[in-house]
Amino acid sequence: MTQPILRLAGIARDFHDGKTVRRVLKKTDLSVYPGEFTIIAGPSGSGKTTLLTIMGLILKPSEGTIFVRDTDVTGYSESRLATMRLNNYGFVFQLAELLPALSVLENVVVANGIQGSGVARRFRQKALDLLESLELKDCLLLKPLQLSGGQKQRVAIARALVNDPAVMLCDEPTSALDAESSTIVLDALKRLSQDQTRGMIMVTHDPRVFPYADRLIKIENGAIVYDSRTTDAAVDAPVQNQ
Repeated sequence: MTQPILRLAGIARDFHDGKTVRRVLKKTDLSVYPGEFTIIAGPSGSGKTTLLTIMGLILKPSEGTIFVRDTDVTGYSESRLATMRLNNYGFVFQLAELLPALSVLENVVVANGIQGSGVARRFRQKALDLLESLELKDCLLLKPLQLSGGQKQRVAIARALVNDPAVMLCDEPTSALDAESSTIVLDALKRLSQDQTRGMIMVTHDPRVFPYADRLIKIENGAIVYDSRTTDAAVDAPVQNQ
């Protein structure tokens, strides 16, 4: 079997309110594999967002170990974690959060420009290729206010991918979209998830997203209660590949 691109071993997370300690994520083992669209589903408060932020090295676990590829990053400092995210991660959020004063192309390459004195030619070409693959070739010079919600999210996807991340994390990226725009964005994510160098993870509470999953994980009360990789799909909602 292909080696996991991201692995959580015994990960748990507690929150303190000053008086009591509440465990919002119970001890969890999870491996994410490249070329696979993993969807993590659960109701509000189930722990799925906590799990995603730990996977994204944004929130530190209370216990357990995180491996990116084969590297144990659990004890990394904040600055080393930031470098790890920069070099290995791409993020797509519920809202695209594009910079309104910049064009579509500029929004995709802006992070690379901030890091140095200018945008390297290879990043610019990569951005152009991504935008074309996402059917945004005619929108390069448009500003975010001139785009639909679905187009904005596709720009956010291109921005997340321009550095060729090993791990792509998507937090409810279709929840603010209409049905047609949602389908376009999900089709794009599904296609991009087939890259054998990248792990694609999405959290959602929307069962309409489930058919896009190669692997469906359900979480409730801070614990994984279903994983289509290890559970007979016949006992739960079927997972279909499109």
